[in-house]
Amino acid sequence: MDINFDYQGPSILITTPSYRDSYNDILKKGCKIRCITEITPENISFCKEITGLVTELRHLDGLKGGLAINEAEYMAATLIQNMQPLTEVYWSNAVNVIEQGQYIFDTFWRNAIPARRKIKEIEESRIPEVIESINDPVELQTKVVELLRIAKKEILIIFSTSNAFHRQERTGSIQTLKEIG
Repeated sequence: MDINFDYQGPSILITTPSYRDSYNDILKKGCKIRCITEITPENISFCKEITGLVTELRHLDGLKGGLAINEAEYMAATLIQNMQPLTEVYWSNAVNVIEQGQYIFDTFWRNAIPARRKIKEIEESRIPEVIESINDPVELQTKVVELLRIAKKEILIIFSTSNAFHRQERTGSIQTLKEIG
């Protein structure tokens, strides 16, 4: 079974005995449960407990609602409330719906990080490492100027070509750098 739920989902799983027992039964049958949730300082204790109820737990920022998929069924919940069992669930056994749900889950899975890493970041109050690809030139330029303005100790800039330097000069980044320095 593949399942994801927002930051309130862990409290529901841990505090609802029927949900917790179902997960244990699935694992006892030798099945695997992959789970994704948003791990926060507020739900970290529940997430630690979940690691004993699933095969693998991962973290992904900003999840909304929840979905669960197995080979034959798809379920989705749009409203998840802290420590409250689900009251409204959408269910389907249509192959196309299951395939679409699996694609969505697999996309989330590829972008999620291991729970132990997120838990360690929270417990050690570390700022998470982020690698981001920015394809929009305007957004990229804005990010560069923002980074130039917040740098405190050192700025090292390497331009791939002289044309790249001249582009930055035309957009005002070099002037911004001079003003900051």
